[in-house]
Parts: sequence; C-alpha cells; structure tokens
Amino acid sequence: MAETANDTGSARQAQEPSAATRSGEFGWRIFVDAAVPPAAAIVCFAAGVLLLFSAAQPNLADRMGDLLTVLPLSLVEVSHFAASLLGMLLLFLAVGLWRRIDTAWWAAIAVLLSGAAFSVLKALHWEEAALLCLVAAALFPFRSSFYRRGHISDGLLSLPGFILIFAVTGLAIWLLLAAYEKVPYQEDLWWTFLRDSDAPRSMRALAGAVMLGLVVAVWQLSAVRQNRRAGQARAEDIARAEAIFASAPDGHPDANLMFVGDKSFVFTPSGKSVVMYGQRGGLWIAMGNPVGPADEQTEALIAFHEAADHAGKSPVIYAAAGDLLPSLVDLGYAIRKIGETACIDVQAFSLEGPSRSRLRQARSRAHRDGWRVEVIPAGGDAPWAALKQISDAWLRSHSGGEKAFSLGRYDAAYLARFPLALVRHESTGQPVAFASLWPAPGGKEMAVDLMRHGPDAPGGVMDFLFIEVTLWAKDQGVHIFDLGMAPLSGLRAGRYSPALNNVGQMAYDRGESLYGFRGLRAYKSKFAPEWKPLFIAAPPRVSLPVALMSVALLTSGGILGLIVPKNTQK
Repeated sequence: MAETANDTGSARQAQEPSAATRSGEFGWRIFVDAAVPPAAAIVCFAAGVLLLFSAAQPNLADRMGDLLTVLPLSLVEVSHFAASLLGMLLLFLAVGLWRRIDTAWWAAIAVLLSGAAFSVLKALHWEEAALLCLVAAALFPFRSSFYRRGHISDGLLSLPGFILIFAVTGLAIWLLLAAYEKVPYQEDLWWTFLRDSDAPRSMRALAGAVMLGLVVAVWQLSAVRQNRRAGQARAEDIARAEAIFASAPDGHPDANLMFVGDKSFVFTPSGKSVVMYGQRGGLWIAMGNPVGPADEQTEALIAFHEAADHAGKSPVIYAAAGDLLPSLVDLGYAIRKIGETACIDVQAFSLEGPSRSRLRQARSRAHRDGWRVEVIPAGGDAPWAALKQISDAWLRSHSGGEKAFSLGRYDAAYLARFPLALVRHESTGQPVAFASLWPAPGGKEMAVDLMRHGPDAPGGVMDFLFIEVTLWAKDQGVHIFDLGMAPLSGLRAGRYSPALNNVGQMAYDRGESLYGFRGLRAYKSKFAPEWKPLFIAAPPRVSLPVALMSVALLTSGGILGLIVPKNTQK
C-alpha cells in the first residue's frame, strides 16, 4: 500500500507543474499580455498606413495589364476602393488593439485577411498581401491578451489616436497630389473608369477612406455620449449589495450611497464585498471604501481594478478613508489628500464645560422657544408632503437642483430607508427642518446625509438639530457621528508639496466667496470633532486632477452644475 501511495504521489508530481514552473508561466503570461497589445496596435496601424498609401500611388503597369486580362475592370475598381477603406479601418482598430478590446482583435484579423485579398485583386500587390497575412497570423495566437469585452465603440475614441489618424490621412492626400501633379483636375475624373487611368481610381479610393474615417469618428463621439448616460445598476445587483451591507460587521456611513440608484457594482469572487462606482469618460470612480469584511478590502480593490481594466477604463477611488491606505499602497496607487471629515466621539460628547457654552445656550434657547427634535425610525410614518415643501424651498434658495454620486437626494423611497431627524414646533407640530441619518454597517458609526431647512426655520436650527441628534445617537450606542466632509481642508502647501496640494490650498483660501470652504469647516468645528483625512487614489497613469474634476462633474451633474454652485451642504 505504501508503495502504491508513493507511486501515485510521484505520478501526480510528474503531471502537475511545480510552483516554480507555475510562477515562471505566470510571469511569462504577464509579460506577453503587457507587450503584445501595444506591438499589435503598432503593426496594425502600420498595415493601415500601407494600404492607404498604396491606394494613393499609381499601380505597376505590367501587373495591371496581366490582372486585367483575367479580371473585369469593375472588380479591380471595387477592390482598389475596398482596400483603401480597410486601411482606414485598421487605423481605428489599432487603437482598440492598444486598449486590449476582444472585438478589435477579431475585427483586425478579418480586416487584415480581407485587405490581403483585395491587395491581390486591385493590382497584384502580392507583397502587400503576404505582409498582411503575416501580421494576421502573428496576431492569431494571442487571443487571451485581448481580454476586455465590449463593443468596438467602447475603446476606440482617443485624442492621440485621432491626431495620428488625421496626420496619416493628410500625408496620404499629399502623396496623391504629388503622384498625380501632372494630371489636370477635372470633375469628370471622379466618374472616369479606364484600364490605364490610375488617378481617378486613387482619388475615389482616398475620398472613400476619408468619408469612412469621418463616419467612424462621429460614431465614436456618439457612443461616448451614450456611455456617459449609461451605468444604472440592476435591481438584482442592488439587492445583492444590500445583503452585503446588512451582513458587514463594520464600515463607513457613506456605504449608504449604494441606495441612491446612480451607481454600478463590482463584487468580489467570494461575494462578501462590493465596490460601488460611477462612470465618467474613461474613469470608473469608486465612492468610498469597499463594503464588506475588513480583511477583504485588498481583494475588493483588485476585483474593481480588474473589472475596470477589462472594460477598458481606469479605476479611481474617491473619498477613501485612512484605513484603506495600506491596500492602496500595496496596489501601487498614487494617493493624495482631498479634505477632512468631521467625526464626533459620541460617547464622549457632552454639553458641559466652558468650551460648550455656546452649544448649551443654543439648545436652551431653542427649547424655550418651543422647538423640539424628533427622530423617526427608518420606514416610519414621516410627513412627506411637508418635507417635500422644505426641500423645494431649500433648492430654490440655493440656486440649483439635486446633486448626485457623493450625496443623497430628496426622494421619498430613498429617504424612507433611513432615520429622519425633524425639527418641529411644539404648538403646531409642523416640521421646519430635517436631516436624514446614515447608519454605517455594524451600527458603530452614523453620518448626516441630506439636511435642509425651510424659510420659517429659526436661526441656528441646524446647530440645534445636530446637538439633539448627537445626544440621541449616544443613547443608541453609536460611537462616531460623522458631520460630513470639508473639501480641501487640511492640505499642506509648500515648496515640496505635490502640485495638487498647492492648487487645492489656493482654492481653499480664495474660493470662499463661491464655495465657502473655510466657512464649512468653521461651522463643523464648533462641535469639536476629530478631523479625519480623506483621499483620492488611482494608478500612476491616471491624472488625479482630471479624476477630481470628473468627480466634481459627476456630483454636480455636468459642467453647468459645476459652474453654478448648488446646495453645498456637505
């Protein structure tokens, strides 16, 4: 028996590769996947240039004579025109190959082989055909290196790519004019079909390629606009994310943003963690930390990075808390501070002592005037009509509409998920202000989300509301009450600081009249919170200032919303 076991073990060891072998194969695969797509893109772009330049030049007379003795002129004309169109397509497909899109790989092989056939049919250019076939054959074994699934339109739009295509097209036109400079231009040339007349043939082929390039460019632009409007999560994904939220042992309150309905989700292979994100241009922007067990944070970030990579996008983590920094460092992300969030130690919170005299006076005055705060539990019977009037009046007074992505919005179905703190007068019972409260996964933290007051609210109403909610949270056993972020707060500017810090500090100092950065921090400072830093992080290839601008556009709903400040409540 022992002998049989040893034999079986030896056979298994002979069949299974060793760890060193697997490591070597994995390292080789990483190298191949990194090197093949750029090389394939360059070669295919060169093949497209070859077809375009060939279409712009006169054909060899003896080869054309031999070809026309076998094939009809109409087939030769069509082949010349088609080869030029395929050359233009290869220029665009090269960008898709660079971005590792699987459909671009299939299309490139088909176009290369078709271009080879038309090269022979247009003028017996067997050298071109052989070269195109060679490129297609070299590309064929590397299917796995093009792993990003999607439509071709998902990955071709690129400003550098369009510049290159424009330059190649211009050079092809110049070659056409140089080759036929002795041929006087006449409109009849466009409709001339002769066996020994190359100029009309080249003119039509190049004009067709230019028109095709314009059509593809417009198609790409329209596809980008559609992608910017897309990205709503499916109901089953929201339900799955909600289950992860409910089972998470702890987390941060901004995890509740998954219920706003404007985000998509990436789940870890274990199904225990989820990353929520919004899309802007070529960026997938995750909002806050992953939701799930703390020991899966790195796995969640890797899953998000891989999903973004497979979609041809770049990942960004916005408003990451300090506990996520080790995972971000492990992934090699560039990290910058973007502000601080005000966190009250609820169990230590008290109105006693000289430093809290103003808060005590504000609370006492509100009680003397008959104001009370009521916290309605999640799913409770809230006065929605009155709250809607308060919200509408707030939005009108703040010159705008609802924000998104990093903030909640007024929606009864959304707000019903959370506890609501209402300020009422004891004589009328009508609310004049309210705030929705986010309980974090695990219940140890809580944050304020939507907070609005009507024109009939007394001065200092939000101070009164925060005091009462903090005391209520203390009775509920909450440890941390998060008052929200103060953007650009706490940035250290100086000679050796990153440029983003210096620009942010300048905006913090000089943007007070427009966005009230200093005033927001000063307002929250009266509660003596602990200021905890928040960060933005992305792979080094991503410009963090561009990423921050994309976040601002997502939150504000576009450029107009960014220029015209809306409710800057958090």
